[in-house]
Amino acid sequence: MRKYLLCFALILGFLLMISSCSKNGYDNINMKKALDLISKSTNLVLLDVRTPEEYMSGSAPNSINIDVLNTDFTSKVNLLDKNKEYIVYCRSGNRSAIASAIMFTNGFLHVYNLANVNYADFVNAVLTNQN
Repeated sequence: MRKYLLCFALILGFLLMISSCSKNGYDNINMKKALDLISKSTNLVLLDVRTPEEYMSGSAPNSINIDVLNTDFTSKVNLLDKNKEYIVYCRSGNRSAIASAIMFTNGFLHVYNLANVNYADFVNAVLTNQN
Protein backbone atom coordinates (compact mmCIF):
# COMPACT_ATOMS: atom_id res chain seq x y z
CA MET A 1 0.00 0.00 0.00
CA ARG A 2 2.87 2.35 0.83
CA LYS A 3 4.37 1.69 -2.58
CA TYR A 4 1.13 2.74 -4.28
CA LEU A 5 0.84 5.90 -2.20
CA LEU A 6 4.42 6.89 -3.00
CA CYS A 7 3.88 6.17 -6.68
CA PHE A 8 0.63 8.16 -6.64
CA ALA A 9 2.34 11.11 -4.92
CA LEU A 10 5.17 11.11 -7.47
CA ILE A 11 2.79 10.93 -10.40
CA LEU A 12 0.59 13.66 -8.92
CA GLY A 13 3.63 15.90 -8.44
CA PHE A 14 4.70 15.24 -12.01
CA LEU A 15 1.19 16.06 -13.25
CA LEU A 16 1.12 19.33 -11.31
CA MET A 17 4.53 20.26 -12.69
CA ILE A 18 3.41 19.62 -16.26
CA SER A 19 0.13 21.47 -15.86
CA SER A 20 1.87 24.55 -14.45
CA CYS A 21 4.20 24.73 -17.46
CA SER A 22 1.71 24.50 -20.32
CA LYS A 23 -1.68 23.28 -21.49
CA ASN A 24 -2.24 19.73 -20.25
CA GLY A 25 -2.03 18.28 -23.78
CA TYR A 26 -5.16 16.19 -23.52
CA ASP A 27 -8.83 17.09 -23.62
CA ASN A 28 -11.10 16.85 -20.61
CA ILE A 29 -14.46 15.66 -21.88
CA ASN A 30 -17.91 15.20 -20.39
CA MET A 31 -20.35 12.32 -20.78
CA LYS A 32 -22.03 13.77 -23.89
CA LYS A 33 -18.71 14.19 -25.73
CA ALA A 34 -17.58 10.69 -24.69
CA LEU A 35 -20.77 9.10 -26.01
CA ASP A 36 -20.44 11.10 -29.22
CA LEU A 37 -16.86 9.87 -29.71
CA ILE A 38 -17.90 6.28 -28.98
CA SER A 39 -20.69 6.42 -31.55
CA LYS A 40 -18.65 8.09 -34.31
CA SER A 41 -15.04 6.95 -34.00
CA THR A 42 -13.72 3.78 -35.58
CA ASN A 43 -10.30 4.27 -34.02
CA LEU A 44 -11.27 4.57 -30.35
CA VAL A 45 -10.08 2.67 -27.29
CA LEU A 46 -11.68 2.86 -23.84
CA LEU A 47 -8.85 2.75 -21.31
CA ASP A 48 -9.82 1.94 -17.73
CA VAL A 49 -7.00 2.97 -15.39
CA ARG A 50 -8.49 1.60 -12.15
CA THR A 51 -7.00 -1.30 -10.24
CA PRO A 52 -7.48 -4.83 -11.63
CA GLU A 53 -9.82 -5.57 -8.70
CA GLU A 54 -12.01 -2.58 -9.57
CA TYR A 55 -11.96 -3.55 -13.24
CA MET A 56 -12.99 -7.14 -12.49
CA SER A 57 -15.96 -5.88 -10.47
CA GLY A 58 -17.34 -4.21 -13.60
CA SER A 59 -16.13 -2.25 -16.59
CA ALA A 60 -17.25 -0.55 -19.78
CA PRO A 61 -17.77 -2.96 -22.68
CA ASN A 62 -14.68 -3.56 -24.83
CA SER A 63 -12.43 -1.54 -22.51
CA ILE A 64 -8.87 -2.43 -21.62
CA ASN A 65 -7.38 -2.10 -18.16
CA ILE A 66 -3.97 -0.71 -17.23
CA ASP A 67 -3.65 0.37 -13.60
CA VAL A 68 -2.19 3.88 -13.46
CA LEU A 69 -1.04 3.33 -9.87
CA ASN A 70 1.08 0.34 -10.88
CA THR A 71 4.77 1.09 -11.35
CA ASP A 72 4.75 -0.44 -14.85
CA PHE A 73 1.92 1.77 -16.16
CA THR A 74 4.14 3.76 -18.52
CA SER A 75 5.81 0.71 -20.02
CA LYS A 76 2.44 -1.00 -20.54
CA VAL A 77 0.73 2.04 -22.00
CA ASN A 78 3.64 2.57 -24.39
CA LEU A 79 2.79 -0.78 -26.00
CA LEU A 80 -0.48 0.75 -27.24
CA ASP A 81 -0.90 2.38 -30.67
CA LYS A 82 -0.13 6.09 -30.17
CA ASN A 83 -2.19 7.07 -33.21
CA LYS A 84 -5.49 5.73 -31.85
CA GLU A 85 -7.96 7.81 -29.87
CA TYR A 86 -8.26 7.03 -26.15
CA ILE A 87 -11.01 7.82 -23.70
CA VAL A 88 -9.32 7.40 -20.34
CA TYR A 89 -11.52 6.80 -17.31
CA CYS A 90 -11.42 5.73 -13.68
CA ARG A 91 -13.88 5.90 -10.79
CA SER A 92 -14.00 9.69 -10.43
CA GLY A 93 -11.59 11.31 -12.91
CA ASN A 94 -8.53 11.83 -10.71
CA ARG A 95 -6.46 8.83 -11.80
CA SER A 96 -7.56 9.24 -15.41
CA ALA A 97 -6.16 12.79 -15.41
CA ILE A 98 -2.81 11.44 -14.22
CA ALA A 99 -2.88 8.70 -16.86
CA SER A 100 -3.86 11.18 -19.60
CA ALA A 101 -0.93 13.43 -18.73
CA ILE A 102 1.48 10.49 -18.80
CA MET A 103 0.11 9.37 -22.16
CA PHE A 104 0.45 12.85 -23.62
CA THR A 105 4.05 13.20 -22.44
CA ASN A 106 4.78 9.81 -24.03
CA GLY A 107 3.61 10.87 -27.48
CA PHE A 108 -0.05 9.85 -27.61
CA LEU A 109 -1.84 12.17 -30.03
CA HIS A 110 -5.54 11.83 -29.14
CA VAL A 111 -6.20 11.47 -25.42
CA TYR A 112 -9.55 12.32 -23.82
CA ASN A 113 -9.89 12.35 -20.05
CA LEU A 114 -13.41 11.59 -18.86
CA ALA A 115 -13.52 14.30 -16.21
CA ASN A 116 -16.01 14.72 -13.37
CA VAL A 117 -18.10 11.75 -14.48
CA ASN A 118 -18.96 8.93 -12.12
CA TYR A 119 -17.73 5.58 -13.44
CA ALA A 120 -21.08 3.81 -12.89
CA ASP A 121 -22.97 6.55 -14.74
CA PHE A 122 -20.54 6.27 -17.65
CA VAL A 123 -20.85 2.49 -17.92
CA ASN A 124 -24.66 2.69 -17.74
CA ALA A 125 -24.70 5.35 -20.47
CA VAL A 126 -22.41 3.27 -22.71
CA LEU A 127 -24.58 0.20 -22.24
CA THR A 128 -27.78 2.17 -22.88
CA ASN A 129 -26.41 3.75 -26.06
CA GLN A 130 -25.22 0.41 -27.49
CA ASN A 131 -28.78 -0.87 -27.89
